[in-house]
Amino acid sequence: MNTSLQALLGLRLPVIQAPMAGSQGSALALAVTNAGGLGSLPAATLSPAQLRDELEVMRRAAQGPWNVNFFCHRPPESDPQREAVWRAALAPL
Repeated sequence: MNTSLQALLGLRLPVIQAPMAGSQGSALALAVTNAGGLGSLPAATLSPAQLRDELEVMRRAAQGPWNVNFFCHRPPESDPQREAVWRAALAPL
């Protein structure tokens, strides 16, 4: 199977690895990239120094395309009434 995204990115496999902020670093992204998929480096929770180090690891060892992921959504506005409802629903019995 070969998809247009595979052709566009030069991927051997139709796999895009989900970036999992806080639970993975460059090792998983490298493994996916070097296996032929699109590895994804989660960067939103990294400090600038950590990001620099992880990017350097990827640049040196990646044998294909890879993705850097940042959060770009706007946090929801606080709604005390709504929060009280879900907190009550999740409270221990």
